[in-house]
Amino acid sequence: MAIVQKVNNEGEGDPFYEAMGLVTLEDVIEEIIKSEIMDESDDYRENKLKKKPPPLGTLMDRKKEDFSLFKVSDNESKVKISPQLLLATQRFLSREVDLFSPARISEKVLLHLLKHPSVNQEVKFDDSNRLSPEHYLYQRNQPVNYFILILQGRVEVEIGKEGLKFENGAFTYYGVSALTAPSSVHQSPVSTLRMNRREQLECTETPNYTAYCPDYTVRALTDIQFIKVTRLQYLNALMASRIQNSPQSPENIELKVVPSSQTKLLNDKNAAAAFPLNLSFFATIENCI
Repeated sequence: MAIVQKVNNEGEGDPFYEAMGLVTLEDVIEEIIKSEIMDESDDYRENKLKKKPPPLGTLMDRKKEDFSLFKVSDNESKVKISPQLLLATQRFLSREVDLFSPARISEKVLLHLLKHPSVNQEVKFDDSNRLSPEHYLYQRNQPVNYFILILQGRVEVEIGKEGLKFENGAFTYYGVSALTAPSSVHQSPVSTLRMNRREQLECTETPNYTAYCPDYTVRALTDIQFIKVTRLQYLNALMASRIQNSPQSPENIELKVVPSSQTKLLNDKNAAAAFPLNLSFFATIENCI
């Protein structure tokens, strides 16, 4: 801080210093950046226009649209899963659920799958409408094509003709049969590696696949967080693991799910643009190896 003075030599007598004002660090910075620094304590009139500036709150309200830059993307606003819970989920699936065992799905591919935004989901329980359709994860005799693993919260399971009900909590899973792939897609990695290259490239999903109809109902009783893996996502991960484990796999093979729901391999570097739209839980097979 400094005091600004000027020499006053008007009138009779010796000249003397007359204080004009104060110079602060804020004033110095304003001169350096050639801009006015405004804070909530400012109450002054603009030097050039000689008018009082509007309150700070008014300026912020007027420029609300500027903050759209910081809006979180749709993908980022999805349900978050902590690193510890993610690791526990990966370990549980690979050790306790046969379809996700390392013999079928490699650990790296499984990790990429679990990180995908569409796989991590939640249900907010509505106390005012306990039987809301959004609370039902599965309904008896309603066809589904997905597997669910409960991470947090509690659900009610109703099973059998008698309608027996019981509660389940974290790390209980349902819909394993919905992921079961018929025909050649369901072969073990050992038998797959014995296939010739042409057979591996033509390995497709059977077109007459019948949707899985559970004989039970699963309904949320509290707020729940869960993993939801569709059959198509599982088949993509299964094929990616086979490519990763194949000793003769090309360096730049990519996987794409075509509209006919058949799974094919594309040995085309230019297909990378279309690839994330169909198998978005990892960028390329090369990244998983």
